[in-house]
Amino acid sequence: FELASEQKAEAFIDNCALIESATSFGGVHTSAERRSKRGDAVPPGFVRLSIGCEPVEELWQAIEASLDKVAS
Repeated sequence: FELASEQKAEAFIDNCALIESATSFGGVHTSAERRSKRGDAVPPGFVRLSIGCEPVEELWQAIEASLDKVAS
């Protein structure tokens, strides 16, 4: 998904309690990365998210809380 800016994408990943910032998506925990940092041709606010084994409701709450923080 895409957020409005590089700063908002970084803040989303940093603020989300259940997301680990990671390049490899082979684990069981939810992880995210910003491909534009790696030189890929994607928008600066693009976030690649890989869902792990966390309880669904807890993950939704953590994602919503982080999105709320970057929206303000």
